[in-house]
Amino acid sequence: MKKINFNSIKSRMIIGYGSMAMLIVIVVFITLSQIANIMKMGNDVLENKQPSRMYVDAMKSGVRHSNITVQNYLLSGNEQLKKEITDIWNKEIQSAKDSIDSLKTHWNNPENIIIYEKLSRLAERIKKNQQEVLNNAQFGGGDVSLSLFNYPNMEGDTIYGTNDLQNWIDDELNNQSSNSNPNGLLYEENLKALSDEFDERAGVLYSNLEKQSLEIGEQIFAARDRFVIVETTIVIVAIILCFILYRFARKQIKSSIDTLQDEVKILSEGNIPETKAHTNDELDIILEEIHTLSSNLANVKDFALEVGKGSFDSDISVFNNQGDIGTSLAEMRDSLKNVSEEARIRNWTNKGSAEFGDILRKFNNNIAELSNHVITFMVKYLNANQGSIFIVDEDENGEESLHLTATYAYDRKKFIEKTIQPGQGLVGQVYLEKQSIYMKELPKNYITITSGLGKATPNSIFIVPLIANNIVYGVIEIGTFTEFTENERKFIEDVGENIASSVQSVKINERTNRLLEDSQQMTEEMRAQEEEMRQNMEELQATQEEMERSQKENNERLTAMEKSGLAYVEFTPSGEIITADETFIKLFGYNSIDEIKGRHHRIFVSNEYANSEEYHSFWDNLRTGKIQSGIFDRYTKNGRKIHVKGTYTVLRNQNDEITKIIKFAFDISEIYQNLAALQKEKVTLNDQLENIEGKIQGTGEGGLDDLKKYQKQLKKSLINKLQKNEDELKASLEKQKRNLGLS
Repeated sequence: MKKINFNSIKSRMIIGYGSMAMLIVIVVFITLSQIANIMKMGNDVLENKQPSRMYVDAMKSGVRHSNITVQNYLLSGNEQLKKEITDIWNKEIQSAKDSIDSLKTHWNNPENIIIYEKLSRLAERIKKNQQEVLNNAQFGGGDVSLSLFNYPNMEGDTIYGTNDLQNWIDDELNNQSSNSNPNGLLYEENLKALSDEFDERAGVLYSNLEKQSLEIGEQIFAARDRFVIVETTIVIVAIILCFILYRFARKQIKSSIDTLQDEVKILSEGNIPETKAHTNDELDIILEEIHTLSSNLANVKDFALEVGKGSFDSDISVFNNQGDIGTSLAEMRDSLKNVSEEARIRNWTNKGSAEFGDILRKFNNNIAELSNHVITFMVKYLNANQGSIFIVDEDENGEESLHLTATYAYDRKKFIEKTIQPGQGLVGQVYLEKQSIYMKELPKNYITITSGLGKATPNSIFIVPLIANNIVYGVIEIGTFTEFTENERKFIEDVGENIASSVQSVKINERTNRLLEDSQQMTEEMRAQEEEMRQNMEELQATQEEMERSQKENNERLTAMEKSGLAYVEFTPSGEIITADETFIKLFGYNSIDEIKGRHHRIFVSNEYANSEEYHSFWDNLRTGKIQSGIFDRYTKNGRKIHVKGTYTVLRNQNDEITKIIKFAFDISEIYQNLAALQKEKVTLNDQLENIEGKIQGTGEGGLDDLKKYQKQLKKSLINKLQKNEDELKASLEKQKRNLGLS
C-alpha cells in the first residue's frame, strides 16, 4: 500500500475536512469511554461492594445466632437446639461465606482479603469450640432462668442492637451460673473471647467495604466533571488546530516553490549544495533528480582529491562507474592502484625480513627465548591474533615429538605446556607431510580439538613447517580473524627457513653445553652416591633391627587380645561375613567359621531391626567410611539376646576404596544382667520400706518405738546390701577392663 504524504498539495486540501471528521470521532470516543468507565465503577459498587457488605453482615449475624442458640442449649438442655445450631452453620453462615468467596476475587484491597481470611479461620475455631461446649455440657446442677422478655431494651416484639443483646445475655449467664447451672461458665471460657474478636474483625471488614463504596461514588462524580472539562477543551483545541492547518497549507505550498528555485540557482552558479532540500510534496520528484546530479558532481570532486592523495581503495563511485565519465575515471584509478600496491608489498617484505634477521642474530643462544621473540614479532607484524611455535624434541627412547615452546594470543603471552605427537592434529600432519596448510572459515572450537592453540577460534589459520636441509625442526602456527593474503603466506614460508636454520644452530650449541655439564655432574654424583650407599647400609641394618622388635611386640599384642576375650570379625562392604576369630564364633554360639562365612550380618540382629530404616542407614554410613561405635543388642545362634560393646571401622586400598569392614567387640551381657538384678532388688527394697512406713503410721504410741528401731536396723542392712552389690558391679567392670588391656 502506497504511503500517504500529508505534506502534498492534494493532502493539504483534505486536511481541513479530515480534521473536522477526526474531531467528531474523538468526541464520540471520549464520551463513550467516560460513560463506560462510570458504568464500570457503578457496577462494582452494586454487584460487588454492596453484596459483599451484606454477606459480611449476614455471616456476622449467623455467628451471633449460633452463639445465642448455644447459650439457650446450655440453659435448657433441649437437644433440638443442637440440630438448629448445625442448620445455622450449614445454611446461614456457610451460604454467606460461599457468596463472599465468589465476590472477594474482585476485591482490589489486599487488606480486606487478609481480614476475611482471618475471619474465616475465627469462624472455624468458633464452630469447633461450640461443638466442644455442647459435648462438655452437663445438666441437673441447678436452674438458670433467662427470658428475652426481661431484656430492658426490647420494644414490643422487636429487639434492636444485637451487640447490646449479646452483652445482656453474657452478663445474665455470668450472674446466675456461679451458683446454679454447671454450664454457665462454658460459654464465657470457650466462646466469649473468640466471638468478640470475630465481631470486631467483621465490623472492620464491613467498614472498609463501606468506605470503598463511598470512594467509588466520589470517583464517579469526579469522572463526570473531568468529562465535561475534557470535551470542552477538545472542541476549542480542534477549532484552533483547523485554523493553524489552513495557514500551514498555504505557507507550505509557497515554501516548496521557493526551495526548488534555490536549488536550481546554486547549480547554475557551478556550486554543489551542501544539504539536500525537500518539499515533501509533488515537487519533490524534481528535487530528487537535482540531488542525484549534485551527488554525482560531489563524487567527481572527492574522487579527484582521493586520487591526488594516493588513496585508491576508497568506495567513491562516480555515476555508478557507468557512462563515459564514470567508466574512464574507474579505469584510471585501477591502473594507479596496481602500481602503488606492488611498491607497498615490496617495501613491507623487505622491512620484515630485515627486522626478522636482527631477532635471529640477537637471540641465538636459547630456544625458548628465540621462540618467544619470533612468534611475538610474527603475530604483530602480520596483524594476526594468535600464534605458536612447536620445536621437535627427542625423548630418552629416541622418539620425536613436537613441544610447544612459545605462544602469543590476543596481545598477551600464554605459556602452555603442550606436546603433540607426529601425525596428531594439524600440527602433527604438517610435520609428517612437510607441506603448509591454509584453512579458512574454521568451525567453533576447531583449534582446541585438533591444533595446539588455545580456546579462541580464528576465521583462518596458516601452519608452516620449519625446514632446513630437508629436515623439519619445528612448526609455526598463525591464526587471524580475517584472512592471510598470498604475499603474507609467502613471507611466512620464506622466514620459516631462516627460523629452522637458527633452531638447528641453537640446538647444537645447547646439546654441546648440556653434554659438558652432564659429564661434570656425573663425576660429582658418583662421589655423592658412594657416600650415600655407605650411609644407606647403616640405616638398613638399623631398620631391620627395629622391624624385628616391632614384629615381636605385634605378636605379643595379638596374643594378649586373644586371651582378653576381645572378639574380631570381618565383613564385605555389603555386609557378608568374610572371617572371624574363635572368640567371636563362641560368643554367638557357633561351632566353626563355616557356619557363618558368606552370610549377612543380619543373622545377629532381630528381624524387625534388620528391616528397619535405621539398620540400612547403619550400613550406608559404614560404606561411606563413618566409624560406628557403641553398645549393640545382638542375638546368638539359639536366639539368646546378648549385649556387646564394639566398634565398626573400615579398611581401604591404595586407591582409597573401602575393601573391608572390621569389628572389635566384647561381651558385656553380665553387666546388664547385674544391673537388671540390682534394679529388681531396688524395687523390692522400696516396697518393703513403704510397707514398714505404712505399719508405722497404723501403730499406736506403745509399739511405735519398737517399729522405729526395727526400721533403722532394716535400713542399715539394706544400705550394706546395696553397697555390696555396687562393689560387685564395679569389680565386674574392672575385670572387663583388665581383660581388654584398658587398665
